Amino acid sequence: MEEKAQLLQQFHNWVNFVHMLEDRETALWNTPIAEEKWAVRDVVSHIMHWDMYFLNEAIVKIAHNQPVTSKHLDYDEFNEQACELGRKISLTKLAEQTIEVRKQIIEHITSMTEEQYDGIYMDEDGNNFGIVAFLQDFIEHDQHHMKQIMNLLKQLT
Repeated sequence: MEEKAQLLQQFHNWVNFVHMLEDRETALWNTPIAEEKWAVRDVVSHIMHWDMYFLNEAIVKIAHNQPVTSKHLDYDEFNEQACELGRKISLTKLAEQTIEVRKQIIEHITSMTEEQYDGIYMDEDGNNFGIVAFLQDFIEHDQHHMKQIMNLLKQLT
């Protein structure tokens, strides 16, 4: 159980990071993280949309003992849709939704039984899906993007 708490704390770091970004000026949110890369706003929207997808298609399903419905998606298309949607809402709403979705994932995983948490589930493509692997993968993904944004912040100061 200690590993679960540790993973959830690391997964929660994204919430703290978005809170820190909320205090930054709009110009930062619209600044690309590097040449020919997404803006900070796009990165946040990208993570939020993946969180929403896995919340609805896997996490909630596992918590309610239902079949996992996640499947392989066209990543480029999904990410482009995520960026477009993130550009259509206010930065305040984007930050709020990002934090809320991440907290929902954490709440669902926290409430899971040990069997649910440790279980290996089959997704719609016949691939294994497990909560521990999900958390590990997305913590690494979060850290990758947080590092990019932190590097941008260092360049701007």
